[in-house]
Amino acid sequence: MAGSTAFLWGFLAIAMKVAAVDVPANTIVWFRFTFAFLLLIPLVALKDVGRLKIMAKPPVLGLLAAVALGLNYIGYVGGLERTTPSNAQVLIQLAPLLLAVAGVVVFKERMGRVQQLGVLLAVIGFVVFGYDQYEASGVVREHLLLGNLILVGGAIAWTTYAVFQKMLLIRGFAPQDLNLLLYGLPTLTLWPLADFGVLAGMSSGMWLLMSFLGANTLIAYGALGEAFKRLPAYQVGMIVTLNPLITLATMKVLGVMEVEWAPKDNVGLLGYCAALLVVTGIGVVLFGGRVPKVRS
Repeated sequence: MAGSTAFLWGFLAIAMKVAAVDVPANTIVWFRFTFAFLLLIPLVALKDVGRLKIMAKPPVLGLLAAVALGLNYIGYVGGLERTTPSNAQVLIQLAPLLLAVAGVVVFKERMGRVQQLGVLLAVIGFVVFGYDQYEASGVVREHLLLGNLILVGGAIAWTTYAVFQKMLLIRGFAPQDLNLLLYGLPTLTLWPLADFGVLAGMSSGMWLLMSFLGANTLIAYGALGEAFKRLPAYQVGMIVTLNPLITLATMKVLGVMEVEWAPKDNVGLLGYCAALLVVTGIGVVLFGGRVPKVRS
């Protein structure tokens, strides 16, 4: 389940960067939530229509998680618009790193010396990758700095969502029931930000791309919820951190093939080494030692 999420997220930044050329960021965010919500309703109802009651009596933590996830989507798209797919995918890995810290603070997990070393490796990797992008990305530096700040905010929002969802799963809520709420609330609250005129005028190819983004949301977060139910949060995070490598590899292949629609993405050798260091460091943090069971 976690591996499926990592795989889908590896292609997400590239597809969103292409879509953002013609579709405003807020419209993309609303469409992804709405697409996933409308498809999940019948899937849940077919199993037990009574499970839809979570929409009528939502838990407070569920509402907060939905708000946090919506802010994560907006932050991610906003940062991606101003930077590059590889930059966004690497920097957003602050989220699982912060999740490990939240495990210590919220779930009373212990972080050993090996995991502390992982934090240091990840921080060094972030700094080095940021320097590489600052020098070689080709993005206006003011846009890059602003985009990175927005991405950090998106990472904090994702960590908040993950902590609240894990708490609710510990209390016995079903993953897909929670996802109904996580998709449904942003669908209702973000619709004023959507540009329906742009949606109505999209080409068939753009509709296909937007549908992929919506399906990516449904499948990736559905799998993530199931993974959180079956594994400790740190193990899920470790697997999910593989997604930047998929993005970097895909962007490299598209560049070599000189694909016209592929977004520009300049990453030097130093940047690739830094990205690998980030993923390695976060992997050490999330999997570098035995973590006690989460307390309910």
